[in-house]
Amino acid sequence: MDSRGNGDTPVLFLHSFAGDCTHWSPVLEALAPRRRVVAFDFSGHGLSPAVRGRYTIRRLAQDVLTVANAQNLEHFVLVGHSLGALVAADFAATAPQRVQKLVLVDPPPAPGALPADAVRQIRESLARDPYATVETFWRQGPFVGARPETERRLLASLHKLARNAAIELTEESLAYDSRTSLAQYNGPKFAIVTLANDTPLSLQHALPDIEYAVIEGTGHWIQLDRPAEFIAVLERLLRR
Repeated sequence: MDSRGNGDTPVLFLHSFAGDCTHWSPVLEALAPRRRVVAFDFSGHGLSPAVRGRYTIRRLAQDVLTVANAQNLEHFVLVGHSLGALVAADFAATAPQRVQKLVLVDPPPAPGALPADAVRQIRESLARDPYATVETFWRQGPFVGARPETERRLLASLHKLARNAAIELTEESLAYDSRTSLAQYNGPKFAIVTLANDTPLSLQHALPDIEYAVIEGTGHWIQLDRPAEFIAVLERLLRR
């Protein structure tokens, strides 16, 4: 858990699959002089204990509720990266009155962006070796443009993730349609995406009411690869 700063509108940050709250450390350091900022580890990630039962988007959204209540965050901006963007969308749909703004950082595209045959192959290979499957997928897309230290960091955290968590959360991400959740949240919605994730099937083009910004020259973990550019865009969105 990383909680610091003061301000009228707290910001709660949700990390990616195989990530942890330290992914947001440069962002929190930049925002804390003017805002209350909080980041935490999802269940089974970082220093947080594993879940009992299956890992699901809805289960991780319960983590958001638990942390928000424990930190006395009644109304807040919710920022989610990748898997965290799906969790943020799910939470905003179930508790829209608590989310003042929703910021999705390089969220997964709407279902259909990956061909059905590719999804089937990923599911089959997950059962054999989830770590190799995820690493291969990352090298084909999310790692393109990433800093070497970002790759090393993510690969290390991937192999610390429990096998069932790696399988179940990858399956969840492949199946979850965040358009349904986002349609239930009427508050301001923003996206910060990579150039590779600005395609007709990207989430920001699948719904009519998402304002978005593109950051170039980065891999999927924008806040780690291009922290200064990411912070500048985020601060602009937070001031809106």
